[in-house]
Amino acid sequence: MLTLVADPSDARRIYLGTADGHIFGSTDAGESWKILGRAGASGDGVITAILVDPRNPQILLASAWSRENNGGGGIFRSEDAGVTWKKSGLEEHAVRALARAPSKADMLIAGALDGVYRSLNSGRTWERISPEDHEEIRNIDSVAVDPGNPDIIYAGTFHLPWKTMNGGRSWRPIHDGMIDDSDVMSIVVDRSNPRRIFASACSGIYRSDDAGGLWRKIQGIPYAARRTHVIRQNPHRPQTIFAGTTEGLWRTNDSGATWQRLTPADWVINALVLDAKTPGRVVMGTDKLGVMVSEDGGKKFRAANNGFFHRQILALALDRERPERVLAVLANAPEAVLATDDGGRSWKRLGPGLKAEAVRRVYAVPDGWLAAMERGGLFFYDTAKSSWKRIGTVSGEPAFSTDSTVPAKKGKSKPPKKMTGPRPLNHIVLDMAFTREAWYAATDDGLLVSRDAGATWTISPVGPVVLPARSVRVSPDGKSFWIVTLRGMVFSGDSGTTWAWRDLPLEAGGALRLDAAGEKTLLAVAGKGLFISRDSGGSWKQAANGLPQAPIQDLAVIGDIFLVSMQSQGLYISYDRGETWARIEGTLAEGRFPVVTARESAAIVYAASSTEGLYAVELPAKLATSGSPPPTP
Repeated sequence: MLTLVADPSDARRIYLGTADGHIFGSTDAGESWKILGRAGASGDGVITAILVDPRNPQILLASAWSRENNGGGGIFRSEDAGVTWKKSGLEEHAVRALARAPSKADMLIAGALDGVYRSLNSGRTWERISPEDHEEIRNIDSVAVDPGNPDIIYAGTFHLPWKTMNGGRSWRPIHDGMIDDSDVMSIVVDRSNPRRIFASACSGIYRSDDAGGLWRKIQGIPYAARRTHVIRQNPHRPQTIFAGTTEGLWRTNDSGATWQRLTPADWVINALVLDAKTPGRVVMGTDKLGVMVSEDGGKKFRAANNGFFHRQILALALDRERPERVLAVLANAPEAVLATDDGGRSWKRLGPGLKAEAVRRVYAVPDGWLAAMERGGLFFYDTAKSSWKRIGTVSGEPAFSTDSTVPAKKGKSKPPKKMTGPRPLNHIVLDMAFTREAWYAATDDGLLVSRDAGATWTISPVGPVVLPARSVRVSPDGKSFWIVTLRGMVFSGDSGTTWAWRDLPLEAGGALRLDAAGEKTLLAVAGKGLFISRDSGGSWKQAANGLPQAPIQDLAVIGDIFLVSMQSQGLYISYDRGETWARIEGTLAEGRFPVVTARESAAIVYAASSTEGLYAVELPAKLATSGSPPPTP
């Protein structure tokens, strides 16, 4: 999470903004949370600020910038306390800061990558108040307005702060005493003494006692904690300042003369709310721990994540033999690899030995779990030792040999040595399939086959030659193979004795992976959507009738039910083997789900969100007919 703000008319109501546009709300001072809505339609909008109108708490404003659309973002407005949102100006501007003038409630100041903007009517219209194309007054990261004079405005940039005393008609730099090249991430004007200003920067925390004329770097916080994301002044005691840094939460009780760290050094603090009604209560937003709450001014903290499910799942595996077993790999989490044996009711940590960010995909195997790594190799979870270990040796000649001519004695050379003998499995595994007798791994060096639970592997030819394999599927009896290579698709129905080549239409953009839905129905995830064959790959037709022609992230087959996750349009489901499609509405509608998988016996879909954790969606027992719209899960 990146943003926390309390309703000035009700300190128990707190809003939380995330890095994908979602707004969460709490009505019990941060003890529990509920997802309210999304500011904007994009899933890549980073919420940088939320403002609650002091005259009408139903009206919220949020600023955002886009991670994927360079320069995208804007201001968004809600009139129902965060449930629905609409654009409120500065479209296509990456807005990284937003503030309200304390003495003029209709006046807002927005800091964007291209300058400073002002609204005099609560965000309905905006005007630029910084010089256009100014070399320095751009890349704004923070803004603040003097409590008594709305014409005095401060702006912190990626490179030092600026100030205007006449509402933007003229600006001057205010960086005397600051280390050059300081990214000013937060500016706070002391409400009891407006000439005293605090600024947090990548080089530390600074204080000015003459309204920015001269800055003094506050000592006591080590240089390693110099990235101070947020500073907040205690509403009950102005001399007490809290600083959220990349190395924990710090507090001063004497306006910055001395500092004390209140949390472990490995906590990254992004947002703070100091309760205006309850002295000592601190609500804190972190990188990995979620929401943390203190009742004693920061001496002790506890987690307060009830209802706040906002984890990015990097990889997901479901045990087909025992569907209550699920493995999830999470990003930016204190316990990165989790497994459940009871369908998600309880989870346990699996580790150590595996770095979550290095995992490409995970798979369930009879006695544990496998992880294919981004840079190559396989790791196996050893349940006896409760740890991950690298496994596998490979023999056979790869499709592409990387050996070069090897110098020999006396200046002579000898031909390249073919890689046939056993060597560590360092191949990048792109896909895997399993039968009771063998494991199969698709790699750019060919199809790898293991018949001893991954201990040894052999590069196997597809037909007469070894071909790079991008995707592999095998029937449970091991007789039918469906493989995607760089040259197309190749199938076998007799355990690999004979092979037949197939291909997609040219407009498909090439096959990326295959799935089988029975003996004759095949589904191909292609560069330009989903293609379906009803005749074992002889002919193909692009899935339509409700399914957008857009990139697909993942595909799940549950008997006659097909489910796909679109790259930016949520989940789509077909109850008639791909003839017609419908978008799953509700909570899942706006989500991004890089991984979907299913329990065939119970018709339960697991959808791994890129930001909201793991969903288990139970499909209706009565399926729709081709003549009626699909029911909503």
